[in-house]
Amino acid sequence: MAVSTIKLTDTQQKCVTFQPKGDLLIQGIPGSGKSSILLARAKFLKEKNSKDTVTVLTYSNALTNYVRQLSLKMHSTPLTAKTFHQWGQEMLRYTDYPHTRLIVGDLRKDTIKYAKNIVNKYSSNVNFPQMKESKRQDIALLTFLCDEIEWIKGSGIATREEYLSIKRSGRGTDIRVLKEHRNTIYDVLEKYNELLNRDRRRQGIDGDDLARILIEKSHQIPENIKPDHILVDEAQDLNTMQIKAISKMAKKSLTIGADKGQQIYRRTFSWKQAGVDIKGSRNIFLKQTFRSTKQIIRLANHFQEQDKLYIKDEDYQKAQEPEINGKVPELKKCENREAERAHILNQVRRLRASFPNDTIGIIGFSHDNLDEIKKVLDDKGIPVYRVKDNEVDIISPGVKLITFQSSKGLEFDHVIVTDLQKGKMPYKAPSPGEDENEFLSRERKKFYVAMTRAKKTLTIVSIKEYSSFINELNSGYFHLID
Repeated sequence: MAVSTIKLTDTQQKCVTFQPKGDLLIQGIPGSGKSSILLARAKFLKEKNSKDTVTVLTYSNALTNYVRQLSLKMHSTPLTAKTFHQWGQEMLRYTDYPHTRLIVGDLRKDTIKYAKNIVNKYSSNVNFPQMKESKRQDIALLTFLCDEIEWIKGSGIATREEYLSIKRSGRGTDIRVLKEHRNTIYDVLEKYNELLNRDRRRQGIDGDDLARILIEKSHQIPENIKPDHILVDEAQDLNTMQIKAISKMAKKSLTIGADKGQQIYRRTFSWKQAGVDIKGSRNIFLKQTFRSTKQIIRLANHFQEQDKLYIKDEDYQKAQEPEINGKVPELKKCENREAERAHILNQVRRLRASFPNDTIGIIGFSHDNLDEIKKVLDDKGIPVYRVKDNEVDIISPGVKLITFQSSKGLEFDHVIVTDLQKGKMPYKAPSPGEDENEFLSRERKKFYVAMTRAKKTLTIVSIKEYSSFINELNSGYFHLID
């Protein structure tokens, strides 16, 4: 169905025209129309009062780009769409906070490592928890510290006393963390914060501090700069403090689109903890999908049901099987990487010949492998685009390459899921101290997300040693290609 001619159901229309005041949570399965509803609601809010400002926030650059393109196709004029961090940095420039540079990725890891080394050298009673990996203690400990600091900041823990007393969820049993360990961890956190504030080479804002600072400095931001209405897409992958900051900044209404079944990052919060008022009619569930065929959803549903942790969640909703029929999903088992790429090439050729006006999404684990697939297609004269580039046209016909993480929120007529190999999907091991069941639950969600990007056809390609997830697929719901 063309984007510009989408017809909303009564339930979807109810979400669009919900009163322009207070909070609204729209929880929906993949393909239930959350993004389209948010864009239609943004248009409704703007038409309700042309003087009101409307901002759409997402969790990734790829989704932000997609929302802009979708809004342009639906309503002729693009909406203001940004990631939380892009928007937060802009808001912070109106305060007296001295730094706006974000410290993320390798720079963040290196700064935490430097803080750890200072604590190790100069502090008394240093006591780090013992890592399970005996041969890579330093690397494992650094990964653990980075994850723990992210959790502390994302949870809004502000004092040592609070950290020492709080119950830590999401940690596995392989690393035992005692009170004396927590004291040392907090020493590293304090030294890390000091470096962010005082060390010229490392001055800036930890990505997980941005929300806290926005909350603390919100009174300095001029009222005419704060959005009247904020709409958030794929909010399940934001953390507690980020949702709180967004809620604090929305002057009139906050609309959230989310699906915990697609939560692929380490997030543990309730909407109540995040300060979102979703009592009664303010919490709407969408159980019907309008994207995929019955055959695709049937396979994806059965796979999702293997996630015993998620199906116990109070927000779990099984997707209703759509009425539209289509081709049974296909599984190709390949002996090696060369055979995988040959099959992808042949599949792309067939799809382009049969459906020249359709989109084809190739979803993979790593940028390196996607780059190699691009080279194979380029060499054969097939136009192909990497979605990691912010300006790539996602919704127009053609072949798009994208990672599992970045594919969330997007859709393609035809999807080819690659990298279903042991050690890649699921990834070889949880991070140090991470609960293994929660890790496997998130890995399953990545595969589930990839499958449910498909509208018409789904092809799954696995390489020896095959991913354990292949054995969890119901063989009655897919066709095994010779």
